[in-house]
Amino acid sequence: MNLIEINEQFPTELDCIVHLEKVRYGKKPKCAFCDSVNLGVRLKDHRFTCKDCRKTSSVTAGTALHGTRIPIKTWFYAFAIISDAKKGVSALQLQRNLGVSYPTAWKMYMDIRGMMVDDNAKLDGVVEMDETYIGGKPRKNAKMMLTDSQKEKLDHKLYDLKEDFEITEGQYKKKYPKVKPKRGRGTTKISVVGIVQRDGNVVAEVMENLTARNLRKMVQENVKESDSILVTDEYSGYNRLSEIIEHIKIDHQKMWSYKGINTNSIESFWAIIKRGIIGQYHQVSPKYLPNYVAEFVFKYNNRHDDDMFETLVKNAVKTANP
Repeated sequence: MNLIEINEQFPTELDCIVHLEKVRYGKKPKCAFCDSVNLGVRLKDHRFTCKDCRKTSSVTAGTALHGTRIPIKTWFYAFAIISDAKKGVSALQLQRNLGVSYPTAWKMYMDIRGMMVDDNAKLDGVVEMDETYIGGKPRKNAKMMLTDSQKEKLDHKLYDLKEDFEITEGQYKKKYPKVKPKRGRGTTKISVVGIVQRDGNVVAEVMENLTARNLRKMVQENVKESDSILVTDEYSGYNRLSEIIEHIKIDHQKMWSYKGINTNSIESFWAIIKRGIIGQYHQVSPKYLPNYVAEFVFKYNNRHDDDMFETLVKNAVKTANP
């Protein structure tokens, strides 16, 4: 749902609240404390007083939006903006779109990431498993050597430009650290492990300790071992997974794919995450990285759904004890 549709379907704050009530309760609103439908008239702040337990509650009581002072319509706008951005949107952009302060936009975004949960069935069929590492500075590009003729042309060009522009030699050289950060396994970057079903859903989690035990546990929790074939690379941590599931390993030093056996799907998912972090967020702290990963997982798993807005609305009014 886009912003124009939100304005058309929910022109007022009350319309937004009524929609939340239908999603949470069904045809009739109920008391958030005792589930009674014996309610009084709606108060000026759109709350109800229960005639049975005598408590006053709103539709957001006990949900992810509990106690919010932000209008529900603003939340609806945020749901639409965030769900429409495949690679995410910065909190600064959200601030400008919603007309709120930066801390409010950041907090709203983090709360919405908390709503991005899926109760999906276990993965099966051909599943791919891999890990990636997030963080650190972009690596330095290889040094390009110019030919003598190219240098001569550039020197002539710079000489002509000096008449109109002040050009200082070496002014734009960028300094790089002498010690290059290690890439891949053994790096100080944060490891994220993912499992994806071919043409299906993905699960991913930040894994501080990349051990065989933790990898095995992740497979057992998210994959139907008896109905699946697991494809990984040659990392030794995956070796013992053959004890619980059919396991095929691809040696990436020799080939990337063999007769359709590859890890291209999970690699594509990593590309989406990294492009989103580099292009939108620029850097992510280890503390909040799981929230960002959850956002990308949610959007990937709902990529065939034309409207993630309603999914976020449903998740927003879920309670701990439905």
